[in-house]
Amino acid sequence: MTYDIAGARHRVSDPQDVVARAQAWAAERRAEVLLADAAVVFGQDHLESAVRHALRARASGTGVARDLGLETLRYLCGRRQVSEAIRDGGLKPTTEAVAVVVFESSADDLLAHLGWTRDDAVLAPEGKSLRALGVTRTEEGSLPRERTADLALERTALLDLDK
Repeated sequence: MTYDIAGARHRVSDPQDVVARAQAWAAERRAEVLLADAAVVFGQDHLESAVRHALRARASGTGVARDLGLETLRYLCGRRQVSEAIRDGGLKPTTEAVAVVVFESSADDLLAHLGWTRDDAVLAPEGKSLRALGVTRTEEGSLPRERTADLALERTALLDLDK
């Protein structure tokens, strides 16, 4: 299965409407999408790792969510429950930076449909708090600042062990 990753800048005033529009666009193309608050993305590697874990979970039948976008969000946030992943990484009325994953279609096409501006820089870990992923101050302080994104990757990987 193919996937396309992008970041975007857009003020999300009505998350439910945005998600519904994106899902309708995806359904027309037999695609699936993830729109997540970029505050929980600690680099493109982190997002790609979550995608690959979700794809493996689907292929092996061990996934929790029926929707590949939500399964990816679970891994991205390191949460067992879909509802917790949505709480932590779902779009909110305050979201201004969005992580986008489109399965079996183009992220740029979705961004054009939504009228959003692509900006992959929003996926970078700089200036973000790992506490959004449940990482404690002690854990975050245990690594040099340039390696803290490794804790996000660890949370993604550990979710498979926590089943």
